Amino acid sequence: MIKAVFFDMDGTIADSEKIVWKVTREFFAKRNIFLDEEEEKSLYGLIWKESVRRILEKRGLEYKQSIKNTLKEKYVRHLKKEVTAVPNIYELLEDVKKNFKVALATNSRIREVEIIFDKLNFHPFFDIKIARNHIKNVKPHPEIYLKGASLLGVKPSECVVFEDSVVGITAAKKAGANCIALVNTYSEKDLKDADYIIKSYKEISSQKIKELFK
Repeated sequence: MIKAVFFDMDGTIADSEKIVWKVTREFFAKRNIFLDEEEEKSLYGLIWKESVRRILEKRGLEYKQSIKNTLKEKYVRHLKKEVTAVPNIYELLEDVKKNFKVALATNSRIREVEIIFDKLNFHPFFDIKIARNHIKNVKPHPEIYLKGASLLGVKPSECVVFEDSVVGITAAKKAGANCIALVNTYSEKDLKDADYIIKSYKEISSQKIKELFK
């Protein structure tokens, strides 16, 4: 029996992944560095710093703290102005809030969480928010979902996780939770390890969740 629903943030409830990609692409383009398809994919789901570090080191360049600071500040400026909600997410949030405990579980830091939640008015829908600041091991490690289930007083098997990335799905499944993947930043083929895949939140509801995971 499902008792709790978790949502990832970037690319799952907020279209912030696109801002990450935009800021990173502009940063590298100014330095005559152009990303291939696999490198672009690496920006989604992984810790941003690690993605940038890998891209630079692949080209024999050094990653510095100043680079991280520059990217983060540009991202925050764009985020405050440009972030939008994923289509139809409010309707789903209203629905699940009436039927389950609801939690956020994200690799982003709490600073970005609060910016997005303030701008998009997500606060009323969530019982708890767990960000990178609150854990030692980020996704794909299952810690964030194990901690979240514990805080909500439920078993991982009693949880459904909404994710849009491969690392997020891996974290959910390792934790023993059920996972629904939204096709947004990754293709349906990439998300094959999820228990159920949707292309729009119009395809899912509390009733559907209960039927899928009896």
